Amino acid sequence: MEDMINKAVGAAGLAGGAVMFSPLGFPVLFHGVSGAVVGGLGLYAANAVIGKIVEQNKQIQDAQESQIDGDPAENDSLLD
Repeated sequence: MEDMINKAVGAAGLAGGAVMFSPLGFPVLFHGVSGAVVGGLGLYAANAVIGKIVEQNKQIQDAQESQIDGDPAENDSLLD
């Protein structure tokens, strides 16, 4: 049982070290709370941009599917 605990502690230490040396971990490691705030704002901004891109792609896909599923006479405009 102690061997399993030692392995879990070792894995947690390795994972913690990997996070601290990742691009997200460096601001926290070097700048403390302010680095965490800046890193969080960066993640928030990236999420907002990616969310808008996904939303636009979904709207385009829905529009294309509605044209394909619609009246064949309406699809003649696709050939022009």
